[in-house]
Amino acid sequence: MTVAATFKRGPIEVDRPQTRAVRSSAAPIIAAVDGSAASEAAIETAMRLAGEMKTRIVFVYVRRGPAGFLGAPVYERRLTAKMKKGRRVLDRALRFAARAGVIAEGELLEGAPGRRIAEFARDRDARLVVVGSRRRKLGRSISCVVVRAAGSPVVVARNRERFAVASKAA
Repeated sequence: MTVAATFKRGPIEVDRPQTRAVRSSAAPIIAAVDGSAASEAAIETAMRLAGEMKTRIVFVYVRRGPAGFLGAPVYERRLTAKMKKGRRVLDRALRFAARAGVIAEGELLEGAPGRRIAEFARDRDARLVVVGSRRRKLGRSISCVVVRAAGSPVVVARNRERFAVASKAA
């Protein structure tokens, strides 16, 4: 039996889990999320792959810590705001997975995103890592850092809307 989940780009079909005990013991797929359009592409790709591979997903949101030199009240407010955003992004991803019948969990991490995603994937013995693709004006993109540092295969999911606009312009 298949279940459809609807994204902005249309419905996707994912197999409903047959036995949750078997699926939860398998190595997970790690999907990095941050609330961007590239993150939605990563969620969609991770759910599709989890359905095909009959495994679970661990959604990971990595936040950078706020600067501490501004003082305790400012630090506390910014930390609270970043934690709230991280929980909101993870909850959204978990709702999409629940609607599709995919077993998923969320983790909120702190540090440099590329390095922390790669470390987390190694610690969880991930079967696969899924990250979104975004262009950065300065510095190396997070997806490049994860591809270089991860010990497991990495899928870089592209935002179809951005890809469609880029291909029309060419």
